Amino acid sequence: MVKDEQKWIRLFEKYKKDELAGRLRFQLADFENFIKARLGGATAYQAAGGYQNLYQLLKKMEIEERIRAIKSSEFNQRQPRLKKRWTMLKEEVEGWSDKDILQLSRQLDLSYFLKRPVQQTEELKQKLFSLADFLKTKSERESASREERSLELFADEKFLSRTAGKKILSNLNLSLADLKAQQYNHLFVYWSVDPAQINNILVMENHSAFIGAKKALAAGIDIFARDFDTVIYGQGKRIIRSFSFLEELLGLEAVEVKTRQRQQRLEALNICYAGDLDPEGLAIYVALRNKYPDFKIKLLGEYYQLLVEESDNFYPCHKRQNKNQKVLAQVLTEFEEQGYNELAAELKQAWENDLRLPQELLTLEVYKKCFA
Repeated sequence: MVKDEQKWIRLFEKYKKDELAGRLRFQLADFENFIKARLGGATAYQAAGGYQNLYQLLKKMEIEERIRAIKSSEFNQRQPRLKKRWTMLKEEVEGWSDKDILQLSRQLDLSYFLKRPVQQTEELKQKLFSLADFLKTKSERESASREERSLELFADEKFLSRTAGKKILSNLNLSLADLKAQQYNHLFVYWSVDPAQINNILVMENHSAFIGAKKALAAGIDIFARDFDTVIYGQGKRIIRSFSFLEELLGLEAVEVKTRQRQQRLEALNICYAGDLDPEGLAIYVALRNKYPDFKIKLLGEYYQLLVEESDNFYPCHKRQNKNQKVLAQVLTEFEEQGYNELAAELKQAWENDLRLPQELLTLEVYKKCFA
């Protein structure tokens, strides 16, 4: 008799789903360790019945033909003995009825699932009926966010953003657009002289630096003689995820915008990045540039040169920063290509000695002194 049988069965099902993830074979020790961790440790495991309960659970499932001990496996050294290695037994799946298939086929392309009867589960069928019911009245529905539509159809606002949800749509040859759903970009904070005329963009890592640059441009100060018309607040690493909002801002995400038009608009942009002169700040830039290669983002070399000129000395890093040597190599190359060889040498020395320059050194007063 399994103590707290339903609880242990749920643990078994969770192990099967999360740890095995489709695999059939498993180790007794791995399963036992999983249960211990889920119950809160060895003491809680013993209080819940421990090894004796584990033995009863496995024997029950063996009788029910849900699992089988692997014949060639050795026994463990405990009492009562259990084999060390086990395998799940494939459950028989009846598949969907002809009636259900006919109904679903009126709205959905089932060709993928008809070739794979083993995937024709009751749970999936209910999801497909939700999709089919929506598609029947699609023309009468308003557009919604991906999360809103996901909650409506599957009672889970995250389902369509997960691998399982994306796979179902792919297997049905459906897209979010077919569900009148849209994945909205994360927004960033920005300021522009004229939002209708965005051409020269400065991305600032930190908030105070963003405010200083915004005030300078609003006062008509042409900082770094770059004719910047827009400043974006990067919010540190968040810009790596939110930068795609720029496409929406420029009107490039619209379906009717052709590839050639998009390319011409991107080529007309001049996008520069400025942040802290330290390993983490520069890593943000490299990650941003690598993720959005079409935008041709560049380091604003003269910004970092002015950082060095305005500081009497470098500052120690107050926390240990992750130093990626590939980041250093890429930034050094870019500084040298821009003609800032001495700056590259100073960065390399600061990097090796855990020193940095925060971009808060360049204030509105500095901009007025240097560019007004």
